[in-house]
Amino acid sequence: MTPFSRPPEIAFQKQTLSNGLDVIVRRDPRLPIVAVNLWYHVGSKNERHGQRGFAHLFEHLMFEGSQHFPGDFFKPLQPKGAYVNGSTSPDRTNYIIDLPTAHLELALAMESDRMGHLLAALSEEKLEIQKGVVQNEYRQNYANRPYGSVSRVLPEALYPPDHPYHWPTIGAMEDVAAASLTQVESFFRRFYVPSNASFCLVGDLDEDRAFALAERYFDPIPGGVPAMRPPVPEVTSPPADPILLRDRVELNRLYLTWHTVPQFHPDDAPLGLAADILARGRSSRLYRRLVLDQQIAQNVSVYQSGRELAGTFGIMVTLRPGQSWEVARDLIDAELAGLARQVDPDELHRAQTGRLGALIYALESLGGFGGVADRLNAYNIYLGDPERITSDFDRFAQVTPDQISEVVRRWIAGEVGTTAPRVELVVLGRSGSPAPEPLNRAQAPAAATPVPFRAPIPERLTLRCGAELWAIARRDLPVVTASLAVPGGAGVVAPDRAGLASLTAAMLDEGTTTRSAVDLAIEAESIATSLWASAGWDGSYVGLRCLTSNLDASLNLAIDILRNPTFPEAEWNRIQNQSLAALRARRDRAETVAALTLLRALYEADHPYQVPADGTPSSVERLDRERLRQFHAERYLPAGSAWIVAGDIDPQAIARQLDDRLGDWSGTAPEPIPPIAPASASRRRIILVHRPDAPQSNVRVGQIGLHRREEDYLDAIVLNQILGGQFSSRLNESLREQRGMTYGVRSAFDARRGAGPFTVSAAVQSDRAAEAVEEIVREIELLLGDRPPSDRELDDAKRSLLEGHARHFETPSDLVSRFASLFLHGFPADHHARFAERLAAVSLDSMAQAAARRLRPEGLVAVVVADADDVLKPLEALGWGPVERIDVSE
Repeated sequence: MTPFSRPPEIAFQKQTLSNGLDVIVRRDPRLPIVAVNLWYHVGSKNERHGQRGFAHLFEHLMFEGSQHFPGDFFKPLQPKGAYVNGSTSPDRTNYIIDLPTAHLELALAMESDRMGHLLAALSEEKLEIQKGVVQNEYRQNYANRPYGSVSRVLPEALYPPDHPYHWPTIGAMEDVAAASLTQVESFFRRFYVPSNASFCLVGDLDEDRAFALAERYFDPIPGGVPAMRPPVPEVTSPPADPILLRDRVELNRLYLTWHTVPQFHPDDAPLGLAADILARGRSSRLYRRLVLDQQIAQNVSVYQSGRELAGTFGIMVTLRPGQSWEVARDLIDAELAGLARQVDPDELHRAQTGRLGALIYALESLGGFGGVADRLNAYNIYLGDPERITSDFDRFAQVTPDQISEVVRRWIAGEVGTTAPRVELVVLGRSGSPAPEPLNRAQAPAAATPVPFRAPIPERLTLRCGAELWAIARRDLPVVTASLAVPGGAGVVAPDRAGLASLTAAMLDEGTTTRSAVDLAIEAESIATSLWASAGWDGSYVGLRCLTSNLDASLNLAIDILRNPTFPEAEWNRIQNQSLAALRARRDRAETVAALTLLRALYEADHPYQVPADGTPSSVERLDRERLRQFHAERYLPAGSAWIVAGDIDPQAIARQLDDRLGDWSGTAPEPIPPIAPASASRRRIILVHRPDAPQSNVRVGQIGLHRREEDYLDAIVLNQILGGQFSSRLNESLREQRGMTYGVRSAFDARRGAGPFTVSAAVQSDRAAEAVEEIVREIELLLGDRPPSDRELDDAKRSLLEGHARHFETPSDLVSRFASLFLHGFPADHHARFAERLAAVSLDSMAQAAARRLRPEGLVAVVVADADDVLKPLEALGWGPVERIDVSE
């Protein structure tokens, strides 16, 4: 057998400060970054009844600011390129900051400040806010998630009520809700202390300086005492009968769970490899038996979970519709009995290779969860020996087949004809149907009748300020999304001021007359509300998404950024510079260069569509705060605008809430003037953008398209479905499936208030760029001439649009987006509801007329971004005239 690859030695230094904090430093100069990783030896196992969830609650509170760094913990770090995160488990809590080495000292200052000075900044208000956040997290990830109740029921069945692992890490919501400031402060003082922590720095750093900084910032903090091992009562026998849970799931699921051993116990590694033999990969025993051979399961997974105090071995099977969990259980037991009898050395070697490979792969990352810094801290916390990061490899490499059979007999399979005590838990979903008839693959299934869908029709009201209200009630979840749509976006801005609409929107939440940007962020995040301001081609938007219970507070925030932005100078300098950097960076992307070059070729220099909506470096450099203020004052006005609100609302009530806040708002925005009608090209052009050593060619072929209110708009959309609007289109069939020159090709009409572009785009092999251009044009010409759309193509295209229509109205956010666009383009509120009737009117004749009007192959413009040496001559051979060669530019 192939010998195992061993991990390299991971050199590090470790020192213990006078207060008991372990500091581990490893120099790794691969990148100019450093991983700052802090572990506290506290998790949900250290809680008692009345405290269940405190460790996880503190994971949230630790990001709410400390005495000398008040406010959001992320705010000072993320602008410096930092990745910041944290997590809680039953046995530990870890905090991660990965950032450029230049900012190492800032990270240590902030991390040490929340260790030594968090409580000075903790308040009743912060505690209540984060308690609410945790409760919402519980609803989202447990109460409202398929199979979510398992994470609560399973540990309750495995462990007695006074066992540290009886409850999930997120805790009990009744304890979280009842937590007082005094209680959480006491919990913090006990566990979040230097002697109960391990601090690791890995990256491009000087070891001596790293230790000196750690001593400077952490050593003055009082050490406290390490956490004591909590008492561990003996586990009782699991329930004899299966536990049956009902859930709103489509597929039944079986869980089998045994008590085993803690992490690093001599049996831990053999049990882990037994789990891999059973269900890791397609060659594993249970996957072959349940998924491939018997085909009763969708998937199967097996694990050995060794924690600090105890361990479990678990099997989870998601069943196919109509299949019996009892049959699955019996097949599993047969495989366990076989594993207890004998293990094939080859299958063990495969399992060991996979497990040991994963240990090595984990060493690729300096930081993040599971990276080198995280793992050094793990071995230090659990074993007091960071060196085990590589020597732990031997635990798995030295396991023999006989050891695996022996531990499976002892812990899992039991005596012959029996199994060891275990918890059997079954999640039963919707009533299953009988097993299907044997599949006849020679006969394609008949198409079902499309499910009728009629989009909702908003209730329309007029607010006192003159704005309209379009309200769509959806009471299935306590969620509300709302957006103000004002006419006028990038399409009303001259090219030399391009970016004005989007940057005005970007600045709205950067500060108001009563709130700073940080205040806005903290208030929104504290009530689980999302705020946004954005601009498209035809409108600008201010919106929110919130829980129903927080609608009043969320509206206050949204209307504050709508009416009272101050465009702070410091924030403007940052936003403008960020925008300029992003605009310049897009020259790195060949597809973006191709798209921008095509726009310049299609539209005249004074046309708004000649440049992208977010502008160009030169146009953004010309902007200033006064121009943003002026755009806001002229455009963000009530008359001619509309609030689109969807979700758990009463239309009359939301109208009153808006009137209470906007009753004194006045003004009429100027009617957006459709952009200048562009002239159609009278001849074909090829523009070659030279990109030295480009490994691939990016191709854009296009022309002027149509505007959104054209009568044949829907005919054009159906036509595009056939040409290049979906994977099964003619273009994709030709360029990808038949010729294999591209991963994919797409075409689209971008319809706006003015005539937007029609484009076909593909990334192709460089030596076939000319061929791709030729084939794109040929398919367009065939569509217009010798091979017009067939009845089958028309029916397929219409059906794909009809049956895909419903998913565009799935969430309140989807509804708001769809109806805001409808309002801005001047369509009636029932326009979406009549989609099926309008689509039914599209015929081969109407589509042919639209094709003749909208597709003009004689005036197509092709842009190719590639190495000119590879493509120039073939492009010239197309006979379109001189190839216009340019270099990458703004």
